[in-house]
Amino acid sequence: MIAHRHHPDIDKAQWDRLLDGCANRLWYARSWVLDIASPGWNALIDEDHGALMPLTWRSRWGIHYLHQPFGLQQLGVFAPMPEDKLHATFLHAVPARYRYWDIYLNEAMTSAAVGRTMACTEQVVDILGDPEAQRAAYSQGHRRNLRKAAPHADRITWDISAAEFAALFASTTGARYQVPKRDLTMMEALITAAVQRGEARILGLRDGGQLVAAACMVEADGRAIFLKSAVNARGQELHAMFLLVDHYLTQAHAGCTLFDLAGSNTPSVARFNTGFGARSSVYLRLLRNALPAPFRWLK
Repeated sequence: MIAHRHHPDIDKAQWDRLLDGCANRLWYARSWVLDIASPGWNALIDEDHGALMPLTWRSRWGIHYLHQPFGLQQLGVFAPMPEDKLHATFLHAVPARYRYWDIYLNEAMTSAAVGRTMACTEQVVDILGDPEAQRAAYSQGHRRNLRKAAPHADRITWDISAAEFAALFASTTGARYQVPKRDLTMMEALITAAVQRGEARILGLRDGGQLVAAACMVEADGRAIFLKSAVNARGQELHAMFLLVDHYLTQAHAGCTLFDLAGSNTPSVARFNTGFGARSSVYLRLLRNALPAPFRWLK
């Protein structure tokens, strides 16, 4: 039986135990991650099936809605044996008080019983543990860019704080996409906590002592996630991001066997990822609009 739990009634230790038993578990759904990314999150839990679904919600004008927290690529239903019927049961069990949904489902959820879906693409790379074999899968263009960047490889560093990374991100990617201040603040808090817990590291490149490119890598359950990255104009000149991804794949993967580049539908980003030998997979964006008529038309 699926139970709707309000935040104060969620047993976080039980939540994490159930998540550990899910075949499609993802770092994004850990209770402490949700606490930072979506304070006050609610949940659907089916103890009989060991399945769960976080409900990351906000309210505006007195209307409750489900949203995808910044930086958490995929959520949805997690279960020991993911299957369409169970997923549909969970989606139908979402309380009617959530009048609007705009959420991203995990890859195991290949269809949705409610609303409408849009296909999103991500790219992942198998980490082979053999630098020569790893680089053999790179595109010619990527190998050429790495040769150009090679003289700067000695400037790669792990000595980067979450605050320094967040500042670079805010002035580059954050400014370009007009990321709201509250999301930038949340991202810094999330990365700070992940680093403190030993679940993330920040890899970067300095030029003249200045940080010009950096990437935060989450490492959990044998999967490395390219959580967020940032590069300024000088870093682009140095082909810094090519160096950082190559360095992680060939030297610094910490025993992970899969590198999740958290891909993109943006063609330029997808080309960058596939140039490292990445393969693409699909996950779904789910939208449902049950707002009162005037708001529904606006949305």
